[in-house]
Amino acid sequence: MIKGLYSAFTALQAAWRYQDVLSNNIANANTPGFKREIASQESFADVLLSRQTPIPAPLSVTIQQVIGQIGTGTFIADFATDFQEGNFKPTGNELNMATSVGFFAIESGGGTRFYTRDGSFVRNSSGNLVNSEGYYVLDPSGGRINLPADKVEVSQSGVITSEDGAIHGTVGTFDFKPADLTRAGQAFFTSTTPGVVVSGGIRQGLLEESNTELLAEMTTMMAVQRTFQANQTILARLDENLNEAAGSLGRF
Repeated sequence: MIKGLYSAFTALQAAWRYQDVLSNNIANANTPGFKREIASQESFADVLLSRQTPIPAPLSVTIQQVIGQIGTGTFIADFATDFQEGNFKPTGNELNMATSVGFFAIESGGGTRFYTRDGSFVRNSSGNLVNSEGYYVLDPSGGRINLPADKVEVSQSGVITSEDGAIHGTVGTFDFKPADLTRAGQAFFTSTTPGVVVSGGIRQGLLEESNTELLAEMTTMMAVQRTFQANQTILARLDENLNEAAGSLGRF
């Protein structure tokens, strides 16, 4: 019975955490460049430990390097970002950009660098190319980009030219292994590695839409809510049975 209580509780916990993930995906269905999160559930029998072979270390150190969750029931084993490309939507704005390769690099006023697929760019009062939050868009070498006042064209390789043919910089795009990126906001990521400079995928006048599939997320949300409610009922009944058993023992 105690095992049943724990199984129901871990299922409730998994469903609760999954609802948080799905809610965030749904809330950002209209956020340009947003990448949805997915969660994988595993039972104890499916848990894989990170170390499959012995390592040359004392036993205590070896144990510390083994990661995994030992227990009964179901739990969220991991959260991961789905980096699948979203649809490209025409906006008609010359400074809106989408990229099919890598990520744009942007830098806050405090010097923190982020990577994003949200190409909602504008000119600031100084003529610098910035995103909607005022963060500076960076070139391949990490420098800021200053634009002329007139219209510009952006090539697929990110080269920015004005109507007179003058070059005003290059929008940088950087590629990473998924494991090297850490979510840092709705459509932002950070990385401790510099990334690989890539080019050839920039599209001017387009924005990448969120890769959240609203209907699929809402359908999954309803299924998770039903799972949550079912396990609530199971937990309540097991608790009642446990109280009855304890009461029966008290009469002997």
